[in-house]
Amino acid sequence: MISLNMAPLRNNPVFLGVAFAVLQSVQFSVMGAIVRGVADVHHPVESMFYRSFVCLILAFAALVMAGKLHRLRGANMKAQTMRGLVGSFGMLLTFMAFAMLPLSEVQSILFAAPIFVVALSWPVLKEKVGKYRIGAALAGFCGILLIVQPGAISSLGGGMVALCAAFFHAAVILILRKIGKSEDALVTVFFFSLISTLSTLPALPFFFTMPTGWLDLAALLSIGALAFGLQYCLTKSYTYADATVIAPVTYLNMIWALLLDYMLWHHVPSAMVIVGALIIIASNCVIIWRESIKRKNPAPQITPESH
Repeated sequence: MISLNMAPLRNNPVFLGVAFAVLQSVQFSVMGAIVRGVADVHHPVESMFYRSFVCLILAFAALVMAGKLHRLRGANMKAQTMRGLVGSFGMLLTFMAFAMLPLSEVQSILFAAPIFVVALSWPVLKEKVGKYRIGAALAGFCGILLIVQPGAISSLGGGMVALCAAFFHAAVILILRKIGKSEDALVTVFFFSLISTLSTLPALPFFFTMPTGWLDLAALLSIGALAFGLQYCLTKSYTYADATVIAPVTYLNMIWALLLDYMLWHHVPSAMVIVGALIIIASNCVIIWRESIKRKNPAPQITPESH
């Protein structure tokens, strides 16, 4: 019988960072599909409120269950406030883009975020970015261009909104990488949810629509549940690996978007889309491979407390 020893992988920070990033990618894509699905009835501001408020409740419960509620007092409020405000605005823009564009087009434009991250990682975070990772990230972007041909965007206004959202996503990535090692992931999720809830609350009366039934309400609540999971995974991913490693993993969002488009909206991808997706996956593999080679020293043991 073959025995698989998973301990080296569990103690490898690069592997853990990528694993959390993949989980975040799946949850983000499903959340986007739900936001798009309810957009005809529920305005993005309303979806944003449900997302933030439900996530806030779950984050508070998780802190209590983990015995970490006291860590809220020791949080870096300056960094948490910055992350909360930037993330809230970026997420609202993303929700608006989902309401204005097809799911796959939004995901495509959001892939500009890793390019911003690669460009800013050295001047902002002082992280060394090798030529292989830069080349792989650019190759991934070329794959995106194959999927979404210039001029194919359904709405120019929606495209601009999505591009602005991509910039704010990159800003969040850089902030998380900066504070991720000093701030507990649950604490970061709690404050982001709190700030985004307070930010959307004043506008809610102008956009609120009563849920039409239990299924409608469940969809809105699931946006918040998925948000909690993806925010926790996103925060944890940047505590284990460099921004230039984690950011390109978001290219997988296109794969999930294509599957959801097919299952929910009967969209069939073309051969060019398949080729572009393969290029994106290959670029991710190269980046992860180069990062693993760079880390020549053995990975430190990860204790339960560090989770």
